[in-house]
Amino acid sequence: MRKYRVRKIKYKYIKAERKAGGLVEIDVKYVPGRIVGKRYYQYTAIDTASRWRHLAVYDEQTNFHSILFLKEVIQIFKYKIQAVKTDNGSIFTNYYTSMTKRSDMTVKTIHALDIFCNENNIIHYLIDPGKPAQNGTVERSHREDQQKFYEQNKFKSFKDLQKKIKKWNMYYNNLEHCGLNGKTPNEFLEDYQLIKPPYVRA
Repeated sequence: MRKYRVRKIKYKYIKAERKAGGLVEIDVKYVPGRIVGKRYYQYTAIDTASRWRHLAVYDEQTNFHSILFLKEVIQIFKYKIQAVKTDNGSIFTNYYTSMTKRSDMTVKTIHALDIFCNENNIIHYLIDPGKPAQNGTVERSHREDQQKFYEQNKFKSFKDLQKKIKKWNMYYNNLEHCGLNGKTPNEFLEDYQLIKPPYVRA
């Protein structure tokens, strides 16, 4: 049986990742309210080193959409993603719910996202249940989304939401961050590539 890399984090031993692509936090935020009577979901990925992030909005949150989103991030981000970190939602993992009884054995099934991560040589870390602060970088960015984007905008349609959220994320990636010594995420990556050239895909 193949060994899939799904790791629980011991947080007091984890140091902040300063290598682009070294650790990407992923989470989902409910888009507040409904647009033309329909609920939408914002997927967010944020690189903990550069604070660069990618957003996408879908009309569902499923295993399929989690993989689709990570594929987008891999294609867009300049550097090889070495690890991702998520909460324990069923769209990301079945670590706590995957034991199924059969007549002859107890089988632990593998989540589709873990299979995808393994195939792409990406480590999948999980936070402790009920500890969203352990995914603090993406959680803070969601609070900023709520206060500076959703509470300041109205959306006529799904396309209108997609258009505005794309502009908002472009703005976010060009905001100065104290944690980056006053640089923007894009500036951090521009400087970083002078030290380490971007990942070239085969």
